Amino acid sequence: MRLVGEIKDQKSAGLLSNYLAYKEIENKIIEEDGAFEIWVYDEEKLNTAETMFAEFMANPNAPEYKDAMKKNKVIQEQTASKEDRDDAPYIDARTTIFYHEVIPRGKLTMFLILICVIVGFLSKLGDNIAFLRPLFITDILVNGNMIRFAPNLPEIQHGEIWRLFSPMLIHFGFLHLLFNMMWLLDLGSLVEFRKGSLFLVVFILVVSGLSNLAQFYIVHPLFGGMSGVVYGLFGYIWMKGKFDPGSRFFLHKTTVVLMIAWYFLGLTGLLGNIANAAHSVGLVVGVIWGFLSAGGLKRLIKK
Repeated sequence: MRLVGEIKDQKSAGLLSNYLAYKEIENKIIEEDGAFEIWVYDEEKLNTAETMFAEFMANPNAPEYKDAMKKNKVIQEQTASKEDRDDAPYIDARTTIFYHEVIPRGKLTMFLILICVIVGFLSKLGDNIAFLRPLFITDILVNGNMIRFAPNLPEIQHGEIWRLFSPMLIHFGFLHLLFNMMWLLDLGSLVEFRKGSLFLVVFILVVSGLSNLAQFYIVHPLFGGMSGVVYGLFGYIWMKGKFDPGSRFFLHKTTVVLMIAWYFLGLTGLLGNIANAAHSVGLVVGVIWGFLSAGGLKRLIKK
């Protein structure tokens, strides 16, 4: 779904919306900051809709717009009459706090969860550092409270590319693993369902790589967890739902508030040793990716 333009007057927006619908251009009106935005669902009809928008703004009192309103009203009354005679539609009332509909569990998402659980089991949830050494972003030596490591990621430079991404599979403690997998199950499945497994693979690799690098250079290499990816998924879905309603991405406001509150709570240090750099970069990358893919930049330029 793409933005055609915005109109300050609600009545005029409705008039144009009806006209577009009469011309078989499916559209939606969204109120934003006191203005009424016209969005079209079919991107192939965007240019036609923009032309009609310009013509309407030049002469909103042209008779064809009111004629279209009357004809659409007749069609709607006929359709409503038919629906009244039909049986009531079945409504699937199953929902989650994230979406308006039931989202099937993504195969790739479930595979990632399985790998994380296996790594958690074999590493004794982070206690077996020797097992985790090949998964850290760089090799480390722990001596009491001292951590020794090379600062220039020599293993990655010598071909161990997986270390850029493998820290996301590491979890320290049961709750760390549980909460990350719960978020990954819902957010990952939604992105996989809407965009496909290939997109999810690329997205996770980009977000995890960048967030892991940030955590390494800002803090240290002894870290792990899927939370950077989770915040990336959250930021992407949040922006897609906000700036491209037709994408059918959706997050309840409660979920947004919860995720943002948890992010800032982590910054306070009250939650212990949290990979805040990974969270921050993951969130920023997800927000930017979602915003740009939703046409947010074009929308800002138009304003």
